[in-house]
Amino acid sequence: MNASPPRASVVIPTWNGREMLRAALGSLRAQTFRDFETVVVDNGSGDGTVEMLRAEFPEVVVVGFPENRGFAVAVNAGMRAARGTCVALLNNDAEADPGWLAALVAALDARPEVGAVASKMVTFRDPAIVDSAGGAMGLFAYDIGRGESDGPPFAQGREILCACGGACAFRREVLDTVGDLDEAFFAWFEDVELGIRAQLAGFRCWFEPAARVRHHAHATAKQLSVPKTVFMVRNALLLFFQTMPLRRLLPWGAVMLVWPFLDPIFSGRPLRATVRGWLQFWPLVPHVLRARRRNYRIRRVPVTQLLALLDDPRPDFARAARMLAARLRGRAPETVS
Repeated sequence: MNASPPRASVVIPTWNGREMLRAALGSLRAQTFRDFETVVVDNGSGDGTVEMLRAEFPEVVVVGFPENRGFAVAVNAGMRAARGTCVALLNNDAEADPGWLAALVAALDARPEVGAVASKMVTFRDPAIVDSAGGAMGLFAYDIGRGESDGPPFAQGREILCACGGACAFRREVLDTVGDLDEAFFAWFEDVELGIRAQLAGFRCWFEPAARVRHHAHATAKQLSVPKTVFMVRNALLLFFQTMPLRRLLPWGAVMLVWPFLDPIFSGRPLRATVRGWLQFWPLVPHVLRARRRNYRIRRVPVTQLLALLDDPRPDFARAARMLAARLRGRAPETVS
């Protein structure tokens, strides 16, 4: 007779991150909330990850792919294997505080209207610095609070646009209603797309500061053969055109299409990479149109509710100006997307 399903499932996608994964799983063993299972999806690691899991973490459910199919595919496979009514995501390069999962589950229990909960992610090197307090978007998506000192603005729970997929939780009902992560993204911004889809379907998102994790930022991205900039440019276009309401898409669409050619001036990123991302967007236009129809077919709330959660696009240009000024002063640029 099968055991009853756990209340929660924690899904961890991984690719050649054995030592960090070991630490992440160790942090899950220390959780105060115990009614959960762990599902690790291995994206074709060649560093002995699967062998380590079998030897040291026999309680973990392992799903494997022969090669790296990207974050979205791995997470989707993990969510399909998960049995919990609450599905949490955790990056392989993140370590959760002992009360992390308890705080996520409690936030969902306390707020029936909330479908997703974002964690407070801080940098591993300096836990006094915020890495993400959830996701936001004007023209471009970004992590709330990235690079800022942790303090009163990040000590209170509040409603936000979406959760960062590096550490968050969803009600199973959300996934059953709006579907999986969009696998066309491969990696970056697929969590924002899912969050906006959920908002359109009437599921709100909550930032829960008590759900805290420490994150080794960009640890996996450094291993990719394709530059991160290519994905970020391509996916920023995917995200904008398949999610934005018409009253934002029509006045700002042309700006988005031109931006990849201007971005290197402000950010210092190579023009070759931004143009490569722009070129890779165009074959995906049929997918964008299908995804847009899907996203608005499941809409259950007025688009004004989504618009109220989106940032004013104009500060994006002020941010770009600060980036250019920093470059001219010889400082490292911040990131727009």
